[in-house]
Amino acid sequence: MRFASKKIVAIVSTGALTLAFTAAQPPGPSASPTVKTVAIPLDPAPLPDPVKTANPLGAMLSEAKTAYSKVRDYSCLFSRQERIRDVLGVEQVAEMKVRAKPFGVAVRFAKPESVAGLEERYAAGSRLDKVKYRPAGAKGVNGFQLVSLDDPKILAETRHPINGIGIGATIELLISMSAREKALGNTLEVFTSDYQFGGKNVTRYEIFAKRAHAHRYAFRTLVYVDKESKLPMRLEAYSEPKPGMTVGELLECYSYTEVKLNVGIGESAFE
Repeated sequence: MRFASKKIVAIVSTGALTLAFTAAQPPGPSASPTVKTVAIPLDPAPLPDPVKTANPLGAMLSEAKTAYSKVRDYSCLFSRQERIRDVLGVEQVAEMKVRAKPFGVAVRFAKPESVAGLEERYAAGSRLDKVKYRPAGAKGVNGFQLVSLDDPKILAETRHPINGIGIGATIELLISMSAREKALGNTLEVFTSDYQFGGKNVTRYEIFAKRAHAHRYAFRTLVYVDKESKLPMRLEAYSEPKPGMTVGELLECYSYTEVKLNVGIGESAFE
């Protein structure tokens, strides 16, 4: 998946712009033109937001959480690629429908062929609190099965249960990661840059958690946030580079593209 970056050059002007013009004077035998100058002050360049400058990750997460609180539901194209039992799987692509409150999610995978037809549906608060699960291929000809959120056959294929995926879950994962490192007294290094992803102008946040500990989410995390909606569109998590390497191994990657917000998804989508 390719990302196009662009370098932003900010030119800040200070002071005032002086415009010179000649005022019209009535002609006279000894009149000479009079030049007047008028100073027109320029609007000062906007100052950087001190909160975003001091804590760009915290500011982004605050904006994302506020933006997501206004989302009732959404549909999108969902993709994931995960390392399971130290093996990086192929990228999987699915149609996804999510209801924010009460939480409901439905995914139907289309690519690659090995997972085509795999479906999962879940609605929080249902009487049985079960996932409707239909395996891919011939195993799914008998329709849906009711399984628990932590069913071994589901978690053998993915790093997260179905209630742990989606835009809201991505925001909460990042909030938890940030809070955990702060509680341990660890500093997160954050770098931002402008990119394009999925046809959208995004800000890329590159986050380093360099102090190793048992509960560290990832050494390096990349988050691509839509500048318009303020919602994350992609997350990539990498391990710490091995000796002699400059980049760690990809642990997991999730994307949400072609997002349509507040489209009015009915209850039947999750049944």
